[in-house]
Parts: sequence; structure tokens; C-alpha cells
Amino acid sequence: MRFRGHVHRSLDEKGRLILPSAFRDKLLGDTPDGRLVLTIWEKHVIGITPEQWEKLEQELEKIKAPSRQMQNVIRIFFSGYEEVAVAKNGRIAIPAHLRKSGKLDKDVVVMGAGRRFEIWPAESFESLLDEDYDVSEEFADNSVALPF
Repeated sequence: MRFRGHVHRSLDEKGRLILPSAFRDKLLGDTPDGRLVLTIWEKHVIGITPEQWEKLEQELEKIKAPSRQMQNVIRIFFSGYEEVAVAKNGRIAIPAHLRKSGKLDKDVVVMGAGRRFEIWPAESFESLLDEDYDVSEEFADNSVALPF
């Protein structure tokens, strides 16, 4: 499952959000009970499937002597965890603690990020687009040849 694209949305007064239809269809098609996990990653709310969460836990268990920094990352993952239902229309409720941690107010952007989707404050997303990125060396180091 890959999430692609982005949409601008507004949270309602109860902190609910309607996912893009493509995201909704993927989630409802790939998760039989229509559930997803929300948590915090890199200061933003992310959405993954419960199966991805299980794999994340298994991967984190491989770390035998986590550094303080890694312990804090693990704390953020686990303290942010919230399993939510995806309604037939794609609406999800974002819990208050995640809205606060992700600095989500009214205007947000829901964006695909490959195997996860992210929910950002609209102004943070616009700032992301304003930055210049030179990752040519990283592409070369990883033998990535862009087809365009």
C-alpha cells in the first residue's frame, strides 16, 4: 500500500478529518475492520495500518541497548499511539493529544508519504515546499537514477 498526493482539509470542531478518497479506499480495502493507527513521527501525526504498527514494535524490539535519544523516539511512538476507525466516508477522529502534539489546528494538509500518510498544519506544509533541497549526493550514494 502506497499513499500518494496531498489535499488541504479543515478539521471540524471535534477534531475530525475526512481523508482523501484514495486513502480511504486503500485503508478500507487493506484493513478488514477499517482501523488505522495514528501516532507522532518527526513532529507530525502519521497514519499507518495496525499491521504496520505490529511490524514497528517487532523492529523496535531488536534494539538491545537503546540510547537516550532512541528511548525518546520510542516513547514518542508509544505515547502517541491511538487506533481509530475509518468511517465509510473516510472520516477519522484525531484525538486531542495528537492534535496538540502535531500542532494541528483547523487547516491541515493530508499527504501521502509512501507507506504512511502524514497530517501537517497547512502553514508547515507550505514552508516545506518553500525550502530548497540538494539531495543529489544522497541519490548518487544510493544508486538512485531518477527517470526524469
